[in-house]
Amino acid sequence: MVKRKYIAPNAITAAGLFLGYMSITASSKGEFIQAIWFIILAMVCDGLDGKTARKLDAFSEFGKEFDSFCDAVSFGLAPSLLVYNILMANVARSAFILPVSFLYALCGIMRLVKFNIITVASSEKGDFSGMPIPSAASMVCSYILFCDTMRKNFDVDLFNLDIFIAITVIAAVLMVSTMKFKTPDKAFPFIPKKFAGPFILAVVVTLKYSLFIVTFTYVILNIMTHITKRFENSHEDHDDDNEELIEVIEEEVEEK
Repeated sequence: MVKRKYIAPNAITAAGLFLGYMSITASSKGEFIQAIWFIILAMVCDGLDGKTARKLDAFSEFGKEFDSFCDAVSFGLAPSLLVYNILMANVARSAFILPVSFLYALCGIMRLVKFNIITVASSEKGDFSGMPIPSAASMVCSYILFCDTMRKNFDVDLFNLDIFIAITVIAAVLMVSTMKFKTPDKAFPFIPKKFAGPFILAVVVTLKYSLFIVTFTYVILNIMTHITKRFENSHEDHDDDNEELIEVIEEEVEEK
């Protein structure tokens, strides 16, 4: 018999799966903005199921696997098919449509498999190896949503197919990279905790614009942190090599 405490988080996870499924049906009908909103709502569910599980101490291997399978649909297949249908609507004869859309789905599934292998069901939440799949979905969706909002409200067409394809490919690559991605609360340390509530409220109210800004700021900050650490490590290694060389020279001088 299933323990009562597991019902709520798994029900929220199932709701996220349903929203992912609805996104797929919407994008297949050409209703791209509606499909995006279903994915965004699935992101809300993805955040809530983890918080609910932590509050109820309802962690299990089943819950972890169920969450990953649902994420594969909501943030893997749904955005992939959204990309496919948008490209088909704009450049139906392009040879890049299938490879680009499938690459995103493939990398998303691989990302989730890697996550399941290296993690166990736990209340602790550390940094990610590779970009989380909801962030990848947000990269793709927020660009389309932002461009659509700018076009409707200000009659400014910012959508570019080459940029859209590039965003999709970059999101796919970042998911399977070994780059460390901090959790969102750690990625924005310059926002004081006392302003976290108003900041989240402002993001929600202006979501059509802010989702794009926050998502790409999150990605850029993590990439910059990774590059900075790589540079510092290479500089330290170079200094160590110099110290070793100096020690060898000093030893040779003493022997002479």
